[in-house]
Amino acid sequence: MNFKDYIMPFTFALVSTLALQYYFLTDKNVRHGENSFIAPQERKEYKPLSTEIDFFDVQEPEQTVVTEIETQWAILHFSTYGASLESLDVKREFDGKTTAIRTVFPAAQEEREKRCFLVGLHDKTPFYYSLVLHDENEDSHRLVYFANNDECSIRKTFTVNKNSSKIDLLLDVMPQSGMNITITPRVLYPAPLMPDMRSEDVISSIVIDQSDVFAKKRADQLEAGRGWFKPELFGSDSRYFIHALIADSNDFVQRAYYKLEDKDRLTSIIEGPSVQAQSSWQLSFYCGAKDLTSINMVDSRLEKTLDYSGWFSYIAKLMLYLLKWFYKYLHNYGLAIVALTLLFKILLFPLALRNDEKKMREKQAEYQHRLAIIKNRFKDNPEKLAVEQAELLKTHGMPSLGCLIPLLLQLPIFFSLSRVLASSFELYKAPMLWISDLSSRDPYYILPFIVMLVMLMPDGKMDPQQRTTKIAMAFAFGALTSTFSAGLTLYIATDRILGVVQSKLMKYFKLV
Repeated sequence: MNFKDYIMPFTFALVSTLALQYYFLTDKNVRHGENSFIAPQERKEYKPLSTEIDFFDVQEPEQTVVTEIETQWAILHFSTYGASLESLDVKREFDGKTTAIRTVFPAAQEEREKRCFLVGLHDKTPFYYSLVLHDENEDSHRLVYFANNDECSIRKTFTVNKNSSKIDLLLDVMPQSGMNITITPRVLYPAPLMPDMRSEDVISSIVIDQSDVFAKKRADQLEAGRGWFKPELFGSDSRYFIHALIADSNDFVQRAYYKLEDKDRLTSIIEGPSVQAQSSWQLSFYCGAKDLTSINMVDSRLEKTLDYSGWFSYIAKLMLYLLKWFYKYLHNYGLAIVALTLLFKILLFPLALRNDEKKMREKQAEYQHRLAIIKNRFKDNPEKLAVEQAELLKTHGMPSLGCLIPLLLQLPIFFSLSRVLASSFELYKAPMLWISDLSSRDPYYILPFIVMLVMLMPDGKMDPQQRTTKIAMAFAFGALTSTFSAGLTLYIATDRILGVVQSKLMKYFKLV
């Protein structure tokens, strides 16, 4: 194999790598729809965005009532402070055990505005509520809170579904009779927060506007003053969780926008209409994991937030299904990844047998030999040379492209599986040997080192130039895989090892 034979595979690998990096590192942003706007800092065409709250302070009650609710999907604590969701621990079944992951944390006394489902007014916002009712039925829990100021009364009724990650909020605003005042309520809810993976987490805004345009943008890239008129879905997500408004049956939301304090402190704000009479609105929220089963129980539109949505979503879903199927029997996601890689290798074996490297070399040598004869024979007749070259290409094709066919077929699988392995909630905290979390990087870089070693394994005789190229490629891919999740790197390492084994077996049984 001469040095030129490396050029096309190397170029292909480089382009694939750049494409993969783009696929991983860029946001799935979609253009802003016609219903978005940029609000001015002063009252002009649009009124400024209202992100601060002026509280109506009265004497603090002697005690705060915190109510715990446990459902099939979470443990929730509601507080009479702001009639808010004080904490949310999402349950997770893993390896036969139930654990909980907290995404909403109690706010400090001085951080009133950071409470989940806080209702804010233009001024004189009540903060101390009374719990007037707590009951439950077969399907849900219900909590009713009440507060008032000298202008209006507010009643908040939470309905927590027992079987799905859905929270309903019935909001009643009742201006005091005989007073000519206008009330403009807002509902605030923070992005999901996971302090233990803050360095790896990415908080993003998620919006579906009236034109059914989906937009997702990293919090630190949001435009100042950006807002939306009457969005169909509005909220935020992290790597593994979503907090979003999914239904607004009484047209509460007139505008929606965000308040950003730092890269992982993003608050969604939905602003209601200005009213002078008693009004009621029913709102529904999804507050749960980025898990296909949980999402489809509530609102399938939330699938668009998944990192493996898009072009290869159907393949990615199949990959995830197969991965979970293997896990059911192997009880370890690392072993499931190895089994899945072995399955793909078996399925693609006939193609590898047909396009083995030795045959490709022979076809390439024959093609080059015939091309040299044609060039020598018609070197003084350019027109005839062009005709003969075209005929040769038509008859024999481009042999060097044959070796790329298996790679081209594997690309959709690789891209889809890479997204699944890098972002699936199922792999979060899934252990394997020295790796405590397959969704994060290999802490000791053992798997990237294995990838590099396998690529450095001898493959016949090479001249110094070929050896240098091979070493450079091995180090490049070793460095690249060190940035991937351990699950994805395990897949790549297993694929490379199985490739070497496959090649040895084909030679042993004289299949090449």
